[in-house]
Amino acid sequence: MLFGCRATSRDGHFTIPDDLLVGLYLSYGLGRGMTDPGGFYIGEVVWWRSGLSLAVYYKPMDQMDGTKVAETTIDWTEPVDGRAASLQGFNNRFFYGSVVFGLMAGLESQPAGEWFFDPDAAPLDPFCIRPAAAEISALYIQSGGKTSGPFYGDITLSAGRGIGLAVRSADSLLYCLDDPPSDNGTEVVISADADSGSADGSDGGGGPIRTINGVEPDESGNLTLIGRSCLTITAQSENATLVLNDTCAEPCCTCKELEPIKAKMDELIRSIGDLESHTQTLTLQADLLAQSSAFIQ
Repeated sequence: MLFGCRATSRDGHFTIPDDLLVGLYLSYGLGRGMTDPGGFYIGEVVWWRSGLSLAVYYKPMDQMDGTKVAETTIDWTEPVDGRAASLQGFNNRFFYGSVVFGLMAGLESQPAGEWFFDPDAAPLDPFCIRPAAAEISALYIQSGGKTSGPFYGDITLSAGRGIGLAVRSADSLLYCLDDPPSDNGTEVVISADADSGSADGSDGGGGPIRTINGVEPDESGNLTLIGRSCLTITAQSENATLVLNDTCAEPCCTCKELEPIKAKMDELIRSIGDLESHTQTLTLQADLLAQSSAFIQ
């Protein structure tokens, strides 16, 4: 903050200690309407007993109130004296930087809560604010809940099946893709082809198959079905059909026709059991007769 400022909240109950912030650096992209490096200030501090959050605001010269542009949060449960914390752009805007926290003891006498500051109460030294040409520092790809990256250097976006890419540029400036399209930036538009249908099938396109039993396709969008043992898989491309055939067992008749055959087989099994029992009885009687004959002799 500027030397000599007394950073007291709007209600007068909270004051940022002089030794809390010992360093700050913030870079932002040109062309955002932020033409005054002196318009940045500490606009919000949230202080609780286990952590602290700090937000940087920007107020244009022709407006009364500022807008949050970057913020950082530190964990109070670990030693934080002399620690640097990253400043991240609010709502994915092109801001980055860092804050170096000094001594934390001065906060112990301050009340916990959320405190707001006017622009002239906690202004930042313009020397700490560094405008720069906006650029993409890294590219991440997110698909199906999985994130790949970061990717650096020269990156080519290649359109696959059902995808169209359109690039519109002006003034040779590259702008953050999260921001709305502007007349003096570069816009990359990724859209589905008109004849491919919407992702949810609301326009009659049916939508793509994303997974089968939770299995995702490979990077080319292909998923392989393999038939094993007695199973063969035949593709019928003319009607988008996969036919699964059992090559080992195909019944020759219906269950209704099999029912009397099964009844006859059950009856035959019972007859075989009766015959085995009668045979065992005859064998036992023959043994007893042989023993009687031997005794008589």
